[in-house]
Amino acid sequence: NRWLVIPAVLGIVFFLIELIFQTPDNVTSIILCVGMGGWSSFFTHFWRRKAASHALKWGTLGMSKQLEPTRPQFTGGSAINPVTQRVDRYYPWSERIKKVIMSVSVIVVAILLLLFIICLLFLLRHVTEWHLTFQIVNAIFVEVMNWGFTVVAKWLTDRENHRAYSEYQNHFLAKTVVFKFVNCYFSLYYIAFMKNGHRLFNVPMHCLNGDCMADLGSQLAVFMIIRLTLQNFCELGLPWLLQYMRDWKEKRSFNTSLFGSPLTVMPDLSQAERQSKKVDYDVYDDMDEVLILYGYTTLFVVACPWLPLLSLFSSVLECFLDQKKLVLLFRRPFPMPAANNEPWDTAFDMFGILAMITNAAVVVFASNAFSGLSHAHKALLFLCIEHVMLFGRALVGFLFPAVPNTVKLMQMQQAVMVHRHLNLGGEEDDHETRANAMLTSQAPPPFVHDMDDEEEEG
Repeated sequence: NRWLVIPAVLGIVFFLIELIFQTPDNVTSIILCVGMGGWSSFFTHFWRRKAASHALKWGTLGMSKQLEPTRPQFTGGSAINPVTQRVDRYYPWSERIKKVIMSVSVIVVAILLLLFIICLLFLLRHVTEWHLTFQIVNAIFVEVMNWGFTVVAKWLTDRENHRAYSEYQNHFLAKTVVFKFVNCYFSLYYIAFMKNGHRLFNVPMHCLNGDCMADLGSQLAVFMIIRLTLQNFCELGLPWLLQYMRDWKEKRSFNTSLFGSPLTVMPDLSQAERQSKKVDYDVYDDMDEVLILYGYTTLFVVACPWLPLLSLFSSVLECFLDQKKLVLLFRRPFPMPAANNEPWDTAFDMFGILAMITNAAVVVFASNAFSGLSHAHKALLFLCIEHVMLFGRALVGFLFPAVPNTVKLMQMQQAVMVHRHLNLGGEEDDHETRANAMLTSQAPPPFVHDMDDEEEEG
């Protein structure tokens, strides 16, 4: 939330300038492009530095990859495990690769069908001239497809029969990120780069009022508002509804049971029994929501400068709702040790790089800021802006490593302390090492006053 304050304030300033020019396509777009491009890449990097500090406090920094327990859903034949030398379940890779190929095929077909439907929506919007209506319909369609493909991706990943939880989560995340990226952002890429002056199903297309930046900004704002409304409603309403239905069924079965009577009441449940009746909490849903929101905030921010302010408000509201949700609606999660936030850090990092490239392309190719340049000069300008931002990203990574030097120093101090107490059983008493350190030191050796030498000389 603190990182969103600066782009939110600057976004309001650029939005006021947009009101003066009556379009986001103005001279300030290049400043906003470079600024948000750097912000989107630095955010993930400095979050990794912060996570390293927390991991050091929790004792998980540098934690090597450990053997994971087998998922209960994992099935297979019996074979000797080469690691444990015991009989264990075994699923051959030759069987899994067939299901992985099927998963890839389903994703490709689903994406092609999705692109066809989105193009039909754009065609209907262009023919009927109901711009706002079809923007809302497109946003609702995106949210429905996100929910539907999450169910399909879970079914496909279940069929692949992965042994470890990390393998399962990585394959599940890869499927959903690819599909949801196309589903959520294809409409915006189409408006920015392919809509104006092109044909769709042999019908000439044009942007709203001839301004693709304004058209892009309006569609992005509708996407953001619809997503925040539906997501928060479903996120809180669905678990509450499931819990209410479950309690109602239990009360009904208790009252209509063989031993039920009007004077009989249900006994009070213990804390553990109440927890067992709640819905399981899955961190994937919250992280997926934040990742999509991060994409909406950064990818096309030059077309909608006030969007970071809405994201800041949404993030603060999300923190409050998640707090209530975890306490009241979901089962208490069991903490799991982790050295970092992978694979989500990599996903956010990829979105940051795409945000740099996309905003630079929107300013150079989609706006009118450089309309007087030829395509060759535009391509050269785009490469210059992109390489400047990438160089800045690399420079920041070099000057501020992902693991801060203070964290590395403290980690080495902890290792020395563990070495002393576990391996040597106390304080290290190595006189030879200390003598060598004194001899190699630049400081003069200490003067030792010996009374016996004075007596012999006297």
